[in-house]
Amino acid sequence: MEHKTTTQTISTADAPRPPLKTDLAYALITLGSSMVWAILSGWLLYFYLPPEGADLAPAAWYSVVIFGTRALNAGMAPFIGQFSDNLRSRWGRRLPLMFVSGAPLLAFFVLLWTPPLRTESMWNLVYLGVMLVLYNLAYTVNQIPYTALLPELALTDQHRVRMSAWASSFLLVGMIVSAAAGMLIERFGYAVNALLYALLALPMFYLPFLVLRERPERWATSAEGALPRRNLRAVVASMLQNRAFVVMTAAGAFYWGLTTLVQSAIPYIVTEICLLTPGDTLWFYVPAIAGSLVCYPLVTWLAGRVGKWAVFAGSLFASALVMPGLMLIGDWLPLPLMTQGLVWVTLQSMALSGVTMLPMAFGAEIADHDAALTGQRREGLYYATWGLLDQVANGVIAALLPLLLLLGRSRSDPHGPLGVRLIGLVGGLSMLVAFFIFLRYPFRRKQEIDNRESRESSPIL
Repeated sequence: MEHKTTTQTISTADAPRPPLKTDLAYALITLGSSMVWAILSGWLLYFYLPPEGADLAPAAWYSVVIFGTRALNAGMAPFIGQFSDNLRSRWGRRLPLMFVSGAPLLAFFVLLWTPPLRTESMWNLVYLGVMLVLYNLAYTVNQIPYTALLPELALTDQHRVRMSAWASSFLLVGMIVSAAAGMLIERFGYAVNALLYALLALPMFYLPFLVLRERPERWATSAEGALPRRNLRAVVASMLQNRAFVVMTAAGAFYWGLTTLVQSAIPYIVTEICLLTPGDTLWFYVPAIAGSLVCYPLVTWLAGRVGKWAVFAGSLFASALVMPGLMLIGDWLPLPLMTQGLVWVTLQSMALSGVTMLPMAFGAEIADHDAALTGQRREGLYYATWGLLDQVANGVIAALLPLLLLLGRSRSDPHGPLGVRLIGLVGGLSMLVAFFIFLRYPFRRKQEIDNRESRESSPIL
């Protein structure tokens, strides 16, 4: 039976724009999740494998557990995405899953920092694996519906870029707040630090429910009611026919893990290359994040003038150039080590500003193209697939980092912090590959037309 759908096509000029409070409420969830993510990315490895050598788990097996838990939870992402796409409730498709997963996410985050033993033990490794599986599952259930909500709240390309800018800015604010973790850890320890941040993030996960509302008219339905549910394998096969999705996914496989790579390396860069203390990590986050915040209005403006494709491609290429600069930091330059480190981390965060801000807007565009082809709104499955591969990419990075550090992770090792320096080279090569893949993204001309129509209908952004 042929199903005729009721999907709507809304022009750039006529699309309604939700009030600013909706944009801010949406971004507030990013603020909460980014604090948790930043602490986990920046300190979990340092906690279990500190540079002074008092490891809580075997380094090689740590990599196996990190990758294995991420791969296990990544396999659940498409099922969660498809479930979210087909869920029908009074609250909608996305909000119920976000509501039930926020508190468990924070609880498992705290438990990650309470291993049963304070010495190196396989039991600590088992405990870490179990807690990571539960944490990543709660995170996936929360974040896939959250990202899939953006195309429903913002209907035009220009508004999606602006909404992504708000979310990215709040992400950076979350990283600024999380930068105090080093000082709190020195004073109170890892577990108390995690508890304090979890209590701070809790209202950020739930206050937005007072404002956010889904749009039932955006749910594609047939004349007889809901669209038939298709086999997941068949749905994924149809997604692979969307060239924009394939290109963005292939590029993402190389840039997704970069932020995690840098975030995890910052404590080592601070203590082993710049010869400072863990508490000094705060001074590395603040200028880097300030640089990104300065760049976001520029990214938004440029995306409106030349299209988000050109801005994103430029950001990828700039990151590929800046990242290997980590190899150059050392006594051979006539600048203090701290100054060299601050310059590098600030430049790389500015170069990455387009990469961190624009993917959500691209995802909404790709989901809209899929809806035009199939008549179904499958944002959840698209973002879930990216979430799956993001988990795998981050798992590979998390597993690779300890192996790189085996080449030298402190001044006391024979090779010095060689492994820490190689992070810049690995990151730069990954971004260069992502850049060449992204050159094949197909919707460049469409973005130019949409941006011109938007400027003609509303000269003031």
